Amino acid sequence: MHHLNVHNLRQAFRALDGTKASGIDHVTKDVYQQNLDENLQALEQTLRGGGWRPKPAREVLIPKPQGGMRPLAVGCLEDKIVQTLVARILEAMYEPHFHRHSYGFRRGMSAHQALGRAYETICRRRESCVVVEMDIEKFFDSVDHDWLLRTLGQRIGDPHFLRLIKRMLRCSMLHADGTMADKLAGTPQGSPASPLLANVCLHVLLDQWFTQHWTHKGEFIRYADDAIFVFSDEETAHAFQLALLARMAEAGLRLNLDKTRIVPFSAASPKGTITLLGFELYWGIKRGVGKRLKVKPLPKRLARAAQSFTTWIKRERQRKTTAFLWREAAAKMIGHFRYYGVIWNESKLAHFYWLCVGALFRWLNCRSQRSSYTWEQFERRLHFSPLPQPPRASDLLDISSAHAATRNRKPKSRMPELGTSGSVRSASLELAFT
Repeated sequence: MHHLNVHNLRQAFRALDGTKASGIDHVTKDVYQQNLDENLQALEQTLRGGGWRPKPAREVLIPKPQGGMRPLAVGCLEDKIVQTLVARILEAMYEPHFHRHSYGFRRGMSAHQALGRAYETICRRRESCVVVEMDIEKFFDSVDHDWLLRTLGQRIGDPHFLRLIKRMLRCSMLHADGTMADKLAGTPQGSPASPLLANVCLHVLLDQWFTQHWTHKGEFIRYADDAIFVFSDEETAHAFQLALLARMAEAGLRLNLDKTRIVPFSAASPKGTITLLGFELYWGIKRGVGKRLKVKPLPKRLARAAQSFTTWIKRERQRKTTAFLWREAAAKMIGHFRYYGVIWNESKLAHFYWLCVGALFRWLNCRSQRSSYTWEQFERRLHFSPLPQPPRASDLLDISSAHAATRNRKPKSRMPELGTSGSVRSASLELAFT
C-alpha cells in the first residue's frame, strides 16, 4: 500500500486518456486537474485510511463482432486513477513471471508475435500436427472472485492491498436499464486493471498448469483468452481437451464447445484450418516448393471490415466535408493494412482497397440528386489526393517466426510521387476537387 502515494497517483492520472467517456459523476480529466494536488492528497488519505470505495460503474453495451452485445464498465475518473496504479503495481510483480508464449496485454508483445509463434510451431510439427483451439465462454464476466483473490494471495502478502483489489472487483454496476447490482464474478471490462488481472488468472490457471503437466507433449500460444495448443497426435489432443475442461471449472469458467475443437493439421492431410486473432492459417501450394503454411484474414472479418467502412461513409457523407471524409477514409484503410499487412496476403489487401474505393465513389455520389463525380473525375481525385494503397510484398510483415513479427519501422508509403505536384495546374485541380 505504500506505493499508493501522491507521486504515483499523479503519474497514473497523467497516463489516463482525457477523451474517454466519464463515469456517473461526470467528472472529466480537465475538471479534476483544476485542483489536482488537493484532489490527489485527499485520495491518498482515503486510501491510507482504508475508506476508499469505488463508485458504481456505468454499463455501456457495444456490439460484438460475432453478434450480441459486450458490456463495458465506464468508471469514474478517480476510480480509474486507482485502478491504473494498481495495474502498474501488479505488472511489476507478475511480468517477470509470465510465460514467454503469452502475448496479450503485455509491453513489447503483440498479436503479430503470437501469430508468428503459432506459424513457427506448426511448421516445426508439419509432419504430425494436431491443434486444439480454445474458446472460453464469457471469460471476463465469469472469473470467480474468491479463486482469483486466493491466487493473488500466493504472491501478495499485504492484506490491505488485497482488500483494495477485492473492492475493485466487486464494484457495483449501473446497468443500461437503470438497475443497480453488485458484480459477483468476472473482471469488469473497461477497467484499466482488468487486462492485467485476466493475465494473472490465465497465467496460473493455464500457463503454469500446461508447463507442469503437458509441456513434454505439446506447445501452446496464448493471447489473452485466445489460445491454441499444438500436439503430435490426436489421442494426446483428446486427453488434453478433457483435462482442460476440468481445469477451467476450478475457476468457475466454461469452454465454448462450439468453438473449442480439435483440428488434425499435418501438411500431408489437413482436415480444416486454424483461426487465431482474426487470421486463418491454412496449407497452400507455393510454386516450386510444394505445401506451404499460409495466412489470410478470416473471410468474416474481411467482410465485416468492408461493411463497417461502407456503413461509416453512408452515415457521414452528409455531415462532413469531402476533405474530412477523405482523411478519415485514409486513416481507416491504414489501420486495416497495418494489422492485416502480413506475408501471403497481398490479394486480400488489394481486395479491401477496391471495396473501400467503390464505397466512396458510390456514396459520395448519393449526397444529392445530382452526381458529384463521374468515374473519370473520381480517378483524377485519386491521382491528386491518393488514398493509401496496400503495402508491397517487401513491406509486408514477415510472420514466419515470433521474432520476425516485430515491426521495427513503419511500412513505406505507396503514395505516388507526382511530377506536377508543384505546378499551378495541379494545385488548382486539387483545390477544385476539395
